[in-house]
Amino acid sequence: MSAATFADDTTEILNGQVNLDAAINAIVTTETDQADSATATAIGIANALTVDVVTPHDVQSSQVFSGSVDTSATTTARITDGVALTTSTAFGNTASVLTDADMDLVSDQSAADGASVTSNAQLNVGSYSISTVTTATASANAYESVAYGGATNLNLRQDSGAEVSADSYVLAPDAGLGYAAAAVGAANGNSVLVEGYTGASQIVDVDQTNRGNVTGRVRMDAGGTAISSQAMASANGNAVRIQNEDGYAHLQGGQTNSGTVTADSEILVGNFDADLLTVSAEGVGNSAVISNLGADAFMGLDQNNTGAVNARANFAGDAGGSVMMSATAFGNAATSYICSECPVTSYGDMNQVNGANVSSVVTGQMTTGQNISGTATAIGNSATFQTTNPYGPN
Repeated sequence: MSAATFADDTTEILNGQVNLDAAINAIVTTETDQADSATATAIGIANALTVDVVTPHDVQSSQVFSGSVDTSATTTARITDGVALTTSTAFGNTASVLTDADMDLVSDQSAADGASVTSNAQLNVGSYSISTVTTATASANAYESVAYGGATNLNLRQDSGAEVSADSYVLAPDAGLGYAAAAVGAANGNSVLVEGYTGASQIVDVDQTNRGNVTGRVRMDAGGTAISSQAMASANGNAVRIQNEDGYAHLQGGQTNSGTVTADSEILVGNFDADLLTVSAEGVGNSAVISNLGADAFMGLDQNNTGAVNARANFAGDAGGSVMMSATAFGNAATSYICSECPVTSYGDMNQVNGANVSSVVTGQMTTGQNISGTATAIGNSATFQTTNPYGPN
């Protein structure tokens, strides 16, 4: 349901969407013996809102989702002489906003307890593939906006009890992966991304609550990896990010996570010559980031995490080149960063409470090679405030 009214120079947009106990499925399967390129894309969304305006607007939106969203994209090829692109994307509720002027917006997104959002991307290679990108992303609630100038006031509420998982697999046990291979599994309970350019001023008030388990997984199993191979898994209970240029950036509100958050990434390979392999996993209960250029910023959040956070990176290979492994786990993490030639101020009023286990594990082995390195980081609470001058000392 949507409606528009006009009062003076302001347009009101009212959006209400309810998707109850429905199964949303998107399944794509492609198969070839040999091809120059291969593409499989699956997108599933329970509720979607898109706003694209060039004049001042007031927007109010409510989205409610229960049931399930399940997406699957599979590519099977013996030989791919170019790019094999496999993408699976699943959302419960999603809102995308683009504005060139002032905006006041209220968004309320809810994913019910017992709901599920599942994304699976899989590439099967029989002989070789020159370049591969295999990506699975899943979010129960997602909000994204971009402002070009003007002043935006955003009031964002996200509540999720849904189980969320994103699984990315590259299976080539008897094959090679050519020049470049990337596999990504990214899962979020609640996510917010706010961008501003050409002097936009952004004031964001968030209220994020996640109760469901969130899991991001990546597995790359190959007879021979690519010259550059990356396996990246990420999982967030709640995540908010503001990226702004030449305007004030302000973030306040609260994040509460009680769901288990798991990020798991691994590469299994035979001989891998002089290749460079990267295995990374990042899990965060509550995550908040402000990146502002040329103006002041304020970050004031209450972060409370009671859900276990686990990150694991694993590598097993024979003779080869270099391997870098990292696993990072946070209960609560907040970062405010400003870069400016002129004097600026970073303001903060943070409160972080972690009451759950935080685990980071890195395991790796190879018979012979150039270099193998592993870094495991586990932190209950982390808050960082930084201002820098691009042409001088911090």
